[in-house]
Amino acid sequence: MSGIDAYRKTINQTATSRDTEYRLLAQVTSELIKAIGNKDGAGNDPTKMSQVASALNWNKQVWDVFVEDCGTAGNQLPRDLRAAIVSLGIWVTKETALALEGEGDIDSLVAVNRDIMKGLKPSPAAENQTTPKPGSAVGSILDQA
Repeated sequence: MSGIDAYRKTINQTATSRDTEYRLLAQVTSELIKAIGNKDGAGNDPTKMSQVASALNWNKQVWDVFVEDCGTAGNQLPRDLRAAIVSLGIWVTKETALALEGEGDIDSLVAVNRDIMKGLKPSPAAENQTTPKPGSAVGSILDQA
């Protein structure tokens, strides 16, 4: 078993779904913040352009999974919350497309992620929640990282 496999096994055994989602959003938000710094001059620097595009696409993938997860039959979130997440996901898709064209606002994408992270912030009460199942939607994004 490689070190990465052992780490993933430990995460699956100890982390709640909220903790995993929080950590994932923290990672992608960190990359978006780097992208904000790289977007100036990205037109003349392929390395910067690649980092900006990668960060934006990764963020969109995360939100696509959140939207898909909200539509699954077993999702136990309240209906209104699922609808709000779907609406945000649609906005993220549109804003990402604009940002890739140089017209969107990466700062707004960061702000949305941070607001969601506030709601997911790990707390002592989070320890009482169930652990994520291997192969879950969010877990598959971590598998790609």
